Amino acid sequence: SFSTREEPEPPERPGEIGTLSLLEEMIDLSGIARLPDPPFVAGLASSTDRRSVSPDDPQGWFANDDWASETSPNYVAVEEGWLRREYVLLDVKGPGAVVRIWSATPTGTLRMYLDESPKPVLEEPLKELLSGEGPIPQPLAHVKARGYNAYFPFPFRKGCKITVDKIVATDPFEGGPLKKFFYQINYRLYSLEAAAKLRTFRRSDFDRADALMRRIARVLDRPSLAYEPSKARSLTTLQKVTGGARAVVERPDGGVIRDLSLMVGDTSEAALRGTRLRMVFDDELTVETPLGDFFGTGPGLSAYESLPFSVGPGGRLVSRWPMPFRERAAIELLGSADVEGKISVEPGAWTERSLHFHAKWRPTETVRTQPPRDLRLLTIQGTGTYVGNAFNLNNPPGTRWWGEGDEKVYVDGDLFPSLFGTGAEDYYGYAWSTTERFAHAFHAQTRSGSSGFGGRFSMNRFHLLDAMPFSKSFRFDFELWHWDDTQVAWDAVTYYYARPGAKDDARPLTADDLRLR
Repeated sequence: SFSTREEPEPPERPGEIGTLSLLEEMIDLSGIARLPDPPFVAGLASSTDRRSVSPDDPQGWFANDDWASETSPNYVAVEEGWLRREYVLLDVKGPGAVVRIWSATPTGTLRMYLDESPKPVLEEPLKELLSGEGPIPQPLAHVKARGYNAYFPFPFRKGCKITVDKIVATDPFEGGPLKKFFYQINYRLYSLEAAAKLRTFRRSDFDRADALMRRIARVLDRPSLAYEPSKARSLTTLQKVTGGARAVVERPDGGVIRDLSLMVGDTSEAALRGTRLRMVFDDELTVETPLGDFFGTGPGLSAYESLPFSVGPGGRLVSRWPMPFRERAAIELLGSADVEGKISVEPGAWTERSLHFHAKWRPTETVRTQPPRDLRLLTIQGTGTYVGNAFNLNNPPGTRWWGEGDEKVYVDGDLFPSLFGTGAEDYYGYAWSTTERFAHAFHAQTRSGSSGFGGRFSMNRFHLLDAMPFSKSFRFDFELWHWDDTQVAWDAVTYYYARPGAKDDARPLTADDLRLR
């Protein structure tokens, strides 16, 4: 491995964007409820099929060779050096930070070149780097259901180039060579004016961040630690009303709902899907979903732990998403009175950077799988930050894998997606259409088919360090790409924060929408 002596650096200054401050963002739920300062845009470098150019060409738009190989050059470039050949996966200019790396086939050595330096600041076997066996400890780096993930910030001031020296991997099933290299690299880019605030990553940052990474690891392993109540908090109890329950919080100086804890008596699929959760902040309806689906899994009760949500096997449902309001917040449950709950409210002044929390459900839709199509999860008009979704699909018994489709994210009027992925399971952090159930602080597959690929699937992903801000508009599409010509039923919840006045294309829910399908 490449190594060099580094001169010691002073601690990060207040307001400086460095490895340590960005690591703090990884578990800072309160920070996600404000507009980022300074602003940034999110990007994704991936091995998506380069034939996907325009929806006017359906054959290319839904092309599915989403890997890099000598015959499928789904990467930026190839550089021939006197020591080795390097395949360039990412090459961006300006100030920014790499925030997540994923692969289904980690192979070779990854090299990261920052600020136009000819020497890599990072040179690690990719499999060790993404599995937690290298300098990024578990669970920041981890393997879930054959997917290799590393959540770690690598900030830079002038630019970043990432390469690998090998794209022939090892077949995870048969052990032989596999000429398919899958990758995703999430990053953010700041304006040139913010460059002075950026502190470029150095190898010594791993040692400098050791104690912080251990603290973050504890929170990721025990997500309930993400919210520590302050002495200034107050508790509000849900009151039973005809056909449901209701709570109203009023604070003339502003406040933040920091913890919503419910105990549900009837945890059947029909009850959790049939009960509607609504939240109104400062006279704006921002949350309308089925009760169970709001907590990131559906239909029914699938116990799991994530940073924003906890779902207990006994019917305990907890949300840790911070929900700011200027003066007033109201929460109501319609359709069931068999719910008890408490709301933890912290003081918090409303500012020009404060955001309302939104969660909207796309009701169940039954669609043909052929030809492939783009499913529209949500379109938003306004200013805010996308922070995740939960996706559910019911696949007919005896049919094959349904999730080859890529995510396509359009930001601020994009004509072509700003972020173009490589497959549904890849977006959710696993790989190879694995039906294994798993849970991590940032992503999970909480439910999978009862036999083979048939049955109900439920998965989620939550974005903090890899959040996606938008200034004018946001749209999230998922390709429906199925190996069989059949029918599937799907639905989804999208989570985002936005300034007052933001609109989305979710329609008001009806009693028929809440009927289990």
